[in-house]
Amino acid sequence: MKALCSRRGFLTLAAAACAARGRAGGGAPMDPDLVALFADTHVTSDPARTYQRDGLTRCVRDVLAHSPRPANVLLYGDLSVNVGEPDDYRTLKALLKPLEDAGVRWHATLGNHDRRESFFSVFPELRLEPPPVPGRHVSVVSTPRADFILLDSCIEGSVGGGIDDAQRAWLAETLARASKPVFVGAHHPLKETAVAGLLAACTRVKGYIYGHNHAWRLQREESVDTLCLPSTGHWGDIGYALVRLGAEEAVFTLRQHDYYSSRPAARPEDVKPEWRARVEKNDGSRWSVPLT
Repeated sequence: MKALCSRRGFLTLAAAACAARGRAGGGAPMDPDLVALFADTHVTSDPARTYQRDGLTRCVRDVLAHSPRPANVLLYGDLSVNVGEPDDYRTLKALLKPLEDAGVRWHATLGNHDRRESFFSVFPELRLEPPPVPGRHVSVVSTPRADFILLDSCIEGSVGGGIDDAQRAWLAETLARASKPVFVGAHHPLKETAVAGLLAACTRVKGYIYGHNHAWRLQREESVDTLCLPSTGHWGDIGYALVRLGAEEAVFTLRQHDYYSSRPAARPEDVKPEWRARVEKNDGSRWSVPLT
């Protein structure tokens, strides 16, 4: 029965991926100064739970509809719905394939609902040898005007997150070498990663980006500007952020598609008025960050 469900789910995913490619069209130019930020995809292979997949599919479709398209998409953790089952990552791979087919690069860090070995079993090409930090999935995504550092705050088996000493040392060394503005990020909030001191001490750092809380939220914490991202489709604010990197500033714009808790309404008439009001209020919200 499980195999049957998995196959049915895969066929559904394949159809969704083909549809996304068809709607996106081909040949749109890439813009290296345009970056899309996704978080909390919470993808599941369960054929009975479609809304997480539908939300991510819509975000991918939106990215591909841009002309020019973002050259990079960053995913800020909780890629899996629960405990990082390999089938979840196979589902994610199918849903992200339209980006790859269009030449859009995607990069991910991990959250508390992820498991490293399952993730790498499906995406072995993402395992760096030797890894910058042993046992952790970290990376630096470079663009012409700014760099995005992705930290690994996943403590497997724990809802909370953290950064170990080896990763903290790598971050300090990476920031010391920075020659451009930098945005540091992880799945978990700044308080849990406890890197505020490192970030505040580096003039190159322009902000901290995270997921986990499924809500578009701007705050200043411990002398660091922070941005919390929506979920692409799980619960809370639903959508993604688009970043335009300019010569003098970076502008983060929220593309909010929906709001629901704890899941979408079964019928249009069941949508709560306050949900609609939040979408109308939030969509198009901006965070402008000086880069000079």
